[in-house]
Formats: sequence, structure tokens, C-alpha cells
Amino acid sequence: MQLPFNFIPLKILRLLPLLFLAILFAAAPASSQGKRAAIPFNYIPDNTEDQYNQSISSKTLPLGTEGFVILSRSKPGEYAIERYNTALKKAWSATVPLAAEETVEAFARNQEAVLLVTHRTNEQGNQVLYAHRVDLRSGQKEKPVLLLEAPADARKAGIAISPDGTKLLAYRYSVSGNQVLQSISGSLYDGKLQKVKDTKYSLTDLRGIVSAEVIVNDAGDQFISLISENMERLTVRQYTLKSPVAKGMSVLVGGIFEGKKVYIMDSKYALQPNGNLYGVVLTADEKSGEYYSLKAVKFDFEKEDMVFAEEFRFTPEYLASVNSLDKSGGAKAKRLEDIYLTDLILTPEEKLIVMAEKKYMEGGENSPYYAKEIHLFAYDQFMGTAWSSVLMKNQKAPADEAFTGISYRYHLAGNTLHLLTLEELNGKHDLYLRRIDTSTGKAEAPKAAGLNVAKGEDTAYVKDFTAWLGEKDLVVVVRPSKKANSLQLRRLQIR
Repeated sequence: MQLPFNFIPLKILRLLPLLFLAILFAAAPASSQGKRAAIPFNYIPDNTEDQYNQSISSKTLPLGTEGFVILSRSKPGEYAIERYNTALKKAWSATVPLAAEETVEAFARNQEAVLLVTHRTNEQGNQVLYAHRVDLRSGQKEKPVLLLEAPADARKAGIAISPDGTKLLAYRYSVSGNQVLQSISGSLYDGKLQKVKDTKYSLTDLRGIVSAEVIVNDAGDQFISLISENMERLTVRQYTLKSPVAKGMSVLVGGIFEGKKVYIMDSKYALQPNGNLYGVVLTADEKSGEYYSLKAVKFDFEKEDMVFAEEFRFTPEYLASVNSLDKSGGAKAKRLEDIYLTDLILTPEEKLIVMAEKKYMEGGENSPYYAKEIHLFAYDQFMGTAWSSVLMKNQKAPADEAFTGISYRYHLAGNTLHLLTLEELNGKHDLYLRRIDTSTGKAEAPKAAGLNVAKGEDTAYVKDFTAWLGEKDLVVVVRPSKKANSLQLRRLQIR
């Protein structure tokens, strides 16, 4: 199977929506919820966002007991960064005007400031990445900093930010005349937007690169995850600030198995708090397109070792088990379809939880969007199989909303995974919570938040703004049926 190199990650190639970072609230029936606070919220959708590859999926940054920071589109051509306390009182607001066709690419914070990165074309026709820095205490906005400039005809320049917001890596791609990826280069900055060093990663020794993903950790180490060799090989390289020599690990996860030619059809990578990088792929039979298996790998660069999980095969028995859980009354699936990797989560016991979700459009351009069953796979600290399960849900949204209100948000509290969804169950349209014990995989029945979310053509819930301030303290943007004329920014405190 000969594929042209187009630098598009497999998530986009397979119409995998935005990755979602995701956040939820602790389980409790509506009668046990404490005092709620709410204020009107002005929401203007950004029509320039790619519904399938959303650059910023979390537009609320929690500050714990000190409140939170929100990024919202205040009016066409302008974004607002606003800080609120836990009583929903606004502390400050800073506006960031955008030029024509300028887009937001990243939103993060560190202990001192909030960072917003934008992408646009300059007067010379080249791509430029700018960083906007706002003091977290005062709301004072600094002069934008030019991070990177790249040719207009190159693939879109990228940005990677460390989890603690102290390192920013702006990068560009270089290709040969026949569009083969040659290298990735860029600049690394600290949280004050001071340049740390310039970077360059030569990739000329790899054949047929299809996908390249860049990740940076809090120390400034850079990880390049690549899929190559006809969508069969997974390679990860680490570049550190301490050594000019890159560490690399590679594994062939596609190929011929049981007489079938298998290729990588989706992939996801995530750095975890233990310092290891985890990579997971879904493979498919090239001839039939049917899902073949799920494979997971732990890349331990400190030990220069790879740990492989047992392959999970998508057998006819697995499909039958999924169909047995579907009580919707519709036609049963004849094969697994439209299932994509969404989250990799590491528990305090270092159990890896892999999440995949069924998402698709029904038909043409103005067709509705659907988000359905969630598949979960768990591995212990040695990457041994722990458990697997499927949670059934049935979400639908109009074309103009896409996945802004459907899909899910997650929150991990100890060994309990909380999933928040907007659904209609038993005639009640509401936000629902599911709790999953990550030790056993056992899930509780969904419980309503008691908001009675409005129905109709107007947006009723924007999950990008969902965030946890603490274990039992949540903020959401929602339209309750009693206040159906406007969205609200609400704080929920769970007893």
C-alpha cells in the first residue's frame, strides 16, 4: 500500500476529532449537591476551528482554590482571557485582538502567567507563531513575542507546551522536493518566553514517514513520535537539553499476521507523571479495513527499554459483546467502525487506562454528529492486561455544533475515573456522571447532575469550558431549561 506523505497525523486522516483533554465532577445525586453559583456567559463559536482537530480543547484553566482562567471569543476578531475567583467574581480581563485569518493554537499557564499562542501569515506571506503572555496576578498583558517563522507553502507550523507551562517548543517541518520529511526544526522557550535553544531533528534515516508528533516535558526534553514504513513502524526519539545525542526506540507493529496485512490506522501518545511515554495504536486489516487489534507500548528512556502490552484482538466475540450491551433498539453493528483513540490515563497505581470512542458524521456536509460507545482497556504497571469494558451512550448534535457539546470529559480522582456526558436518559436531558473503579473496571450507573439542560436549536452545553477546581468543585458552561434564554457559567459544589 503506497501512501503519499502529507504530514497529516492519522487522527485527522481518519477524521478523529479533537483530542480532548477532559474533565468531570465527582458522583452524587442531585439532592446531595451543595450551593450553586451562576452568572451569564457570552459564547461566540469560532467557525475557524477545525472540528476534527481542535487546537484548544480545554478553554478553562483551573487554579485550585484560587479560581480559574477562561479563554473566550468575546467578539469577532478578538479573544478575551479572564480570571475568576471561586465565587465567579471576575478579577481581571485581557483582550487579544486577532488579524484576519489568525487562529489560536495553544492556551496554557504556569505559576506566573497565562500563555496564548496564535498562528497567522505576515506581510511577507510567511507563517508566524506569536505568544501572548498575561500576568496571572495582575492581568497585565505583555508585548507579543515572535516564536517562529516558516515558509507559507510548508506544512502548518506547530507548538508544543509542557504540562507545567514552563517550556514552549515552536517548530516547522522541512521536506525534500518529492515531499519526503527530512527534518523538524524550531526553538525552545521558557515560561517567560526567553529562548532556551534552537533545535533540529534529522529524520533522513527513516523511510516513508506518514505521521510526526512533537511533545515536550517540564524539563524541556523533546519527544518525536513517528509512524513510517507504509504505516507499519512506530518510532520515538528523545532529545534532551543535557546531551546532543538522541535516544531512539522503534517497533514494527504492522505487517503480516495470520496471513493478513495489517497497518496502523490510528495512534495516540502521552507523557505521564512517571516520566515515561506511552504509545497506543489501533491496527486494521488492509484488505477488509476491519479493526484487527490494539497494541500498547511503554517507552522508558531512563532505562532505554520498551515494555510491550499483550495485543488485544478485536474478535467476532468482542463485537458480539458490544452488541449485547446496545439496548437502543436499533440495528446491531456488523463490524467495529468509527472507533478512535481519545485518552491515555495513568492512575496512582501506574495502571494505564486506554480510552477509545465511537464518533462519526451521519452523511454529508450538514449532517448531524454522533458520539457513542466508549471502549476502555486497562494495563497494570508491568503492562499486563488488567481488564477491559465498554460503556454505552448515545449522543447526537447538529452539524453547526459538531462535538462541542457531545463526547465526554474525564477526571481522575485517586483510583476513580469520572466521566461527564450530555445525554437524554429516561426522558431527562442533563449532564450525567459515570464513576469507574480503575482497579476493577466496574462502572456505576449514570447519575444526573440535576441541571435539566435545555433542549432545542440553541447551544445547551460547551464542554471546552468544563474544569475541576478540586475533588468536589466543578465549573461548567451550560444552558439550564429554567434559564433557556442564555448560557451560564456555573459552579457546582458536590458534598
